[in-house]
Amino acid sequence: MIIFYDQKSGKIEGTIDGRIHPKEHLNMWVGDKAKTERLIVNWKPVKDYKDEKGNLIAQDYEPEHEQKELWVGLENRKNNIYDYKVDVTTKLLVKK
Repeated sequence: MIIFYDQKSGKIEGTIDGRIHPKEHLNMWVGDKAKTERLIVNWKPVKDYKDEKGNLIAQDYEPEHEQKELWVGLENRKNNIYDYKVDVTTKLLVKK
């Protein structure tokens, strides 16, 4: 997920969902670039599942961020991203 937030207040202005972001996502912007920062959290594969021939058929992923459980909840829609803001110093999500 890419989160765009106001660089002074930490208020979230918009997001781009996804676990791994292609160049097209990284070139997108929400809000005024002069006033908005972004937090990019990619996910990494942590477990492979293979068929009997050894072909990769699926993978488990986890977020590359210290707030892993929160990010999993955001992806599963258990948490609403707009209930949070970004601490502009630590770059961590905090409940409003």
